[in-house]
Amino acid sequence: MIGLIINPNSRKNRHRRGRVARFEKVLGKRGRVIETPSVDAIIPALKTFAAEGRRYWIADGGDGALHWMINEAVRFFGAARAAEAAVYMPTGGGSVDFVAKYLELDGDPLTLVGRLADKVAERHEPAVRNVPSLLLQGRQVIYGDEPTEFRRYGFGTALAGYGANFYGPLYRGEGKHGPAEIARHIASAFGAAAMRSAFAGPLASLKPKVLRRAEDDYLRPLRAEVQIDGAALRGENGRPILTHTALNCSSLPLNLAEIMRVFPKADGSQMHVHAGDVSAAEMARVFPGLMTGRSVNHLLANAYDGPAKTLEITCRDGDEMTPVIDGELFYRITSLKVTMGPMFRMVSP
Repeated sequence: MIGLIINPNSRKNRHRRGRVARFEKVLGKRGRVIETPSVDAIIPALKTFAAEGRRYWIADGGDGALHWMINEAVRFFGAARAAEAAVYMPTGGGSVDFVAKYLELDGDPLTLVGRLADKVAERHEPAVRNVPSLLLQGRQVIYGDEPTEFRRYGFGTALAGYGANFYGPLYRGEGKHGPAEIARHIASAFGAAAMRSAFAGPLASLKPKVLRRAEDDYLRPLRAEVQIDGAALRGENGRPILTHTALNCSSLPLNLAEIMRVFPKADGSQMHVHAGDVSAAEMARVFPGLMTGRSVNHLLANAYDGPAKTLEITCRDGDEMTPVIDGELFYRITSLKVTMGPMFRMVSP
């Protein structure tokens, strides 16, 4: 039995009338579709699925839709029960589809749901994989200046620096976020880095506004203390690195729109971390390696690219993170500790 949630207000569904009816037709008596127009509607939907004994819980969309389904399940049922109560699946087609690619989901959402429904009806057990997660715990500032606990489960993150900065301009507006748009933003980021040196020193006052905007969009660093597996991250001079242009981690090897293949050392028992101060010149040198899933640690003087069990980040006074977790932006994070989270079972029909 299948339960599927769909957000009618998501970017991709806003102009797709009749999507619920199409899913209901595909599922027939084998499943239930519930619209969740807000995050607050997710837990009631999952309670319904649990009460009806539905085993497969589907989030229509990419990593963001799956992220909210799993985190709301954890919030209501607790992490252990959320990991055991259901077998999850995204349908893909979102702005970020790392998990769908990891599961090797092949087909459009209606095809995938229909394929799963047919297997359930025929009592054929679909392929199920244990997918490792990350647990991110820290502090967040809300309502102006009130600190509160921050806790999320996720799979792929861009916590600060080049990676996290990239998502701001990418998500600006209502355009598509496919390979062509991603490639355009990558080119803009490298262009800003290349032009920065041309307006250094006394020429800084002549820097065009468009370049200043691009630098703020893509090149903004984070001032923070970082520990990897309990040890301070240090540069080639032996001192702790306090300025970070790269700060990312993942529980899975990721594929970004067939353009970049990153985090190859994430294997379920450990995450893969990028952390440290990577200059624009270094980024240009290591980018081909990042595109093809190779480790570039040996090319970095003041940064780390490799496996880890824990990643701890404490922002310096006056600085904050705007991390991206599974394609979802979170604001005003002042500290984070990232560890491996539970395995979530996911289906690949």
